Amino acid sequence: MKAAVFHEHGPPNVLKHEALPDPELGPQQVLVDVKAVALNYLDLFVQARIPGFKLGMPHILGSDISGIIKEIGENVPDELQRGMKVVIDPGRSCGACEYCVRGEESLCAQYGILGEHYRGGYADLLSVDAEHVISVPDHCRLDFNQSVAAPLTL
Repeated sequence: MKAAVFHEHGPPNVLKHEALPDPELGPQQVLVDVKAVALNYLDLFVQARIPGFKLGMPHILGSDISGIIKEIGENVPDELQRGMKVVIDPGRSCGACEYCVRGEESLCAQYGILGEHYRGGYADLLSVDAEHVISVPDHCRLDFNQSVAAPLTL
């Protein structure tokens, strides 16, 4: 796959378009053919370097992602199907601490965001846990570029 990556922090010109191995698909994951990714201020902050924050390099930015499900892991619920239009919930948490149980995942000590703590969507493909996939109904008139804003408003 191709991805926009950076190997060191700096201005926008540190981004390079490179070939990387396709992401692996786990049993509870879907592989998304990425169609649109928003440019978020978070991307600029991460690329420039957030003080005290260390990333594995090369890093892929992009937390606001929409696309089409390309492949499905063997343990993914039936409601997610190949060809389905989706947006991705970029937040990650433990799911079990007192904050997660109360629905305040962003307060979790393990909270992270795609494109910041984890490789993001500035790539052809993204492998993501099925629980973070939000289907876009067929009757929804939002295109891929418009739908990337949906997770920001949830």
